[in-house]
Amino acid sequence: MLRRISCAASLALTAVSTGCLTDTGSEPLMIARVASTDQQQAPGGSRLPLRVTVATADGTATVRGEVLWSILSQPGEAGDGSLSDSLTLSDGTGLAEVELTLGRAEGVTIVRAVLRADRTQSVDLTSTATRTPVLTSVSPTAFGGGDQIVVSGRNLDVATGFEVGGVVVGPIAVSGDGGDATLLVPQCLTPGQVAIRAFAGTAVSDTLFGDFAAAAGSIALAVGEYLSLSPSALEGCAMFPPAGASGAEYLLAVQSVSGFAGDSAAYRLRGIGASPSAPAMPNAAARSEPSHADRFHFRLREFERELAQLPSARGATAREAPPGIIKPGVERIFRVCSNVRCEGEFATVRAEAKYVGRHAVIYQDLNAPAGGLGPGDFDDLGEIFDLELYDVGTRAFGAESDIDGDDRVAILLTPVVNSLTEVASCDDSFIAGFFLALDINPGSVGDPRSNQAEVFYSIVPDPEGEFTCTFTVDQVRGQVPVTFIHEFQHMISFHQHVILRGGVPEELWLNEGLSHLSEELAAQHFLAQGDTTRFQRFAVGNLINAYDYLLEPGDVFVLPARGGGTLQERGAAWLFLRWVVDQFGEDVVRRMSETGATGSGNVGSVAGASFGQLLSEWFLANWVSDLPDSILADSVKPDRLRFSSWSFRITFASFNEQLEDRFPKAFPIDPGLLSPGGFDQVRTLRAGSGDYYRVVQPPNDAGFVATLTQPSGQALVDAAPRLNVIRIR
Repeated sequence: MLRRISCAASLALTAVSTGCLTDTGSEPLMIARVASTDQQQAPGGSRLPLRVTVATADGTATVRGEVLWSILSQPGEAGDGSLSDSLTLSDGTGLAEVELTLGRAEGVTIVRAVLRADRTQSVDLTSTATRTPVLTSVSPTAFGGGDQIVVSGRNLDVATGFEVGGVVVGPIAVSGDGGDATLLVPQCLTPGQVAIRAFAGTAVSDTLFGDFAAAAGSIALAVGEYLSLSPSALEGCAMFPPAGASGAEYLLAVQSVSGFAGDSAAYRLRGIGASPSAPAMPNAAARSEPSHADRFHFRLREFERELAQLPSARGATAREAPPGIIKPGVERIFRVCSNVRCEGEFATVRAEAKYVGRHAVIYQDLNAPAGGLGPGDFDDLGEIFDLELYDVGTRAFGAESDIDGDDRVAILLTPVVNSLTEVASCDDSFIAGFFLALDINPGSVGDPRSNQAEVFYSIVPDPEGEFTCTFTVDQVRGQVPVTFIHEFQHMISFHQHVILRGGVPEELWLNEGLSHLSEELAAQHFLAQGDTTRFQRFAVGNLINAYDYLLEPGDVFVLPARGGGTLQERGAAWLFLRWVVDQFGEDVVRRMSETGATGSGNVGSVAGASFGQLLSEWFLANWVSDLPDSILADSVKPDRLRFSSWSFRITFASFNEQLEDRFPKAFPIDPGLLSPGGFDQVRTLRAGSGDYYRVVQPPNDAGFVATLTQPSGQALVDAAPRLNVIRIR
């Protein structure tokens, strides 16, 4: 994991004493339903979480308990409902879960959860599908912006939501029997066939289709309303209407909503009013060469993709598992990657167990420099791993593997990791630690470099800079836990996607984004405990990365083509995932992990929305979310354009107040101000990201026409371009 030294801070923990681990033996396991997920009711087609706990007879939570899920009975035709998976594992709190998608027919669905290790242990969970919206026809089948259409079906009411061409609309009227609803067609849609559907919560009707005919018209938005327009939609809906006596203001956000990493395209945004202006210069934004640390972490993720192609060796035994009881003082040999490509022979490290806990064992290289961690330091670190971070990580992402059968993650502190950072990089960034998938990949059983164990590698204190950078004890105590939770997500992800489900590793941008999200989930965990020191330490890195991204979003990919991304790109990925969690709940994180799906398809699936729609709304939310009422009142601010967990304007203003040289703006997004009389912007879109502009119309302004094309004026289709528009006043 890559870290900037300038952002490091100290972290003080309370020392605890740990004795030898007691072997509990192989106790019988029991399964129990989580009552809140039994007897649920929702419209047919809804997605419902189902949960059970796995524990020993005395109530001790069991990790990696394998639970088999199956549908016993359901209404309607066979296969009408579905489960997100047939096998999931319990996490560090003993919780195993799956998602049930109800069938559309009304009635009861029974799902059985069975312990794989003891099939006499099972529980049933019952869910009831209530009436769901059904659409059967639309009249007329051809329409234009501003027309009224009638959709017919069943179970429609005033609370039913509708989408026409991807734009959410409310019903103008609904018949008393729930059979018809009258809708107003949005003014600006892409010409051609458009989809129409109804929804209630997460339940969505079948899709109808109609033909949208564009006609020259206006982008008629009330204050707080927004649209996401493709360039082709603008062809028939390009006019921003005249302003009234008080004027008007719009935020225009030009964005690529492509789900393909590395997509890019040059664009030209023109506004034609009374006095056209000359075109602006294009953004150069050539990406700098990746740093030494960037190249190393890219290699780790690249390595994972290579390993996933190896033949499976599920039935093979790596080597005799370590004993069930590991005591402090026991020594062990590790093989450690010692160059940024992880090529050739690995370094041989002899290390001593310094802390032994329920979920983690901390080892230190016998060659660690003098003046390092003492017994209390190891106990402090062990406590935060064992009692805090392990549960945070497994609750969020599911269980890690246990390839060596010792039920623990080995945490190795070795100067070999220190040596991976070049001396010239010490003042900028350094490699604080990493996870190597080679260690847990079943297909790597015969590879002598593999430790065939769950291992997290970390720096050691090096006060004199004997190996490369100087690291104090306080720096290591503070940094290593943050790095651990980040790399733990990578470990869990490889297990869930590749080992457990036989798939491919998560896409690089999402894999890194989830690891950065894991840091913030730990921060929120500590904040809930009232521990503001740890909260700040785990949260600050993402906030800094996000600030740096928002300073120049048009120059940065959200979905980079190479590596795990720069710190700005990682900040963008975290910011996007944080918005997704705020909108759809923390459960989506685990569903993104416990799956074979990857990338944009994975995110869209768990959210139940198109990836392009999610990106568009998030991009607007970055600026809109916590605007003060004096600019955009909460009463007209759309819920989908909000973050519920952060007030970034307050947070970033605090950064600016404390360190103005480092954080030059109170809020990093500074939309370019465009004149409605005419503007011409030529820049480059990068996958997931884009540019923000403000257009302020003076009182009684005559209006303007906007176009989004290639710089040459030809149609812009590459990189899924969108013009996101929200009326501010």
